[in-house]
Amino acid sequence: MKALVVVCDGLADRPVKAFGGKTPLEAADTPNLDALAAMGITGIVDPVAPGIRAGSDTSHLAILGYDPCEVYTGRGPFEAAGMGIELREGDVAFRCNFATVDENLVVKDRRAGRIEDTSALVDALRNIRLPGVEIKLASLAYRCALVFRGEGLSYRVSDTDPHATEVKVHPAQPLDDSAEARRTAQLLEEFSRRAHEILEMHEVNARRRAENLPPANYLLARGAGVVPKLESFSQRYRLSGACIATTAIIKGIARLAGMKVIEAEKDYIARAKQALLALEEVDFLLMNIKEADEAGHDHSPEKKVRVIEAIDAMVGEFLDFVQENYIVVMSDHTTPCSVGDHTGDTVPILIAGPEVRTDEVAAFSERACAKGGLNRIRGMDLMPILLDLLNKSEKFGA
Repeated sequence: MKALVVVCDGLADRPVKAFGGKTPLEAADTPNLDALAAMGITGIVDPVAPGIRAGSDTSHLAILGYDPCEVYTGRGPFEAAGMGIELREGDVAFRCNFATVDENLVVKDRRAGRIEDTSALVDALRNIRLPGVEIKLASLAYRCALVFRGEGLSYRVSDTDPHATEVKVHPAQPLDDSAEARRTAQLLEEFSRRAHEILEMHEVNARRRAENLPPANYLLARGAGVVPKLESFSQRYRLSGACIATTAIIKGIARLAGMKVIEAEKDYIARAKQALLALEEVDFLLMNIKEADEAGHDHSPEKKVRVIEAIDAMVGEFLDFVQENYIVVMSDHTTPCSVGDHTGDTVPILIAGPEVRTDEVAAFSERACAKGGLNRIRGMDLMPILLDLLNKSEKFGA
């Protein structure tokens, strides 16, 4: 038997006035998700703990059974690993955004109009030299990973990203009194200053201004961290594992856990076929689908409904798979369209497969799943439940 875990990033939501108090999941037409709910068991999940606003990184760590409270220092290393940077012990990694700032360093757009190609900008930034450190850079659209490699560094450095527009870029500050934190903050400040000078004058941004597009003229840094020590997925569970995702942070978590990473097809149906093909070779597959989260961040419940219905069509490809195998469909956190960011609400989950004890729930949504037989669990509970269903769990006691 195999296991497929489909994590719909930011799928869960809160009631939407325009939908008569329904959530986007409740408003969407989801016959396949509802069919899986009817043939499976459902519940709600606190990705990390009740009321905690989980990030995609901490929630996915928990879903895979790695306690984020023990292993997590920041999202930077996962982004860097996901973008193909080979990390070493002691490296300090940051997640960055190419952003738009004015002459006073006031942030006008945290994603520079969601610029799609930043390869030329990254190439230019690779010319920056700082004393005593090696700099590694990689990017995926407006997202960028920055790594400092050298002696005497610390990840205890504050974000320069203010996480808002119409406010000034924050200065990098040491978060403790160590010389290493002070030095790393100074290095980040100097890198940011030089990067801004290069980006401001770059021909890519000259073209963007001419086309009335926001220039990508600043790198906002956040999520400083060092490489976490993750036991390999295969050793931890005696299962071969793989991941299909489009976002660097999820691919990075999988890579650092020793899982095979498969570049995702953009089309959802093609991605489902990828998953089924991969599951012929591995025991466990994690699939992340990002777009519902983006709709939440964009305050667009209508867009989220469209994404949900596309996900439902994809899920239809797995209805035969669950006759002999197990599927989990869940969200990693709630991204309400009314808030535009992650919240600490619970998320819905369904588990379907050959020996699941079904419940009476026949719809997949936040409120329907709250009545399910799984009741309320934590993200860290998922892998033990799956291992037991797969008959791979160890007995506790005699």
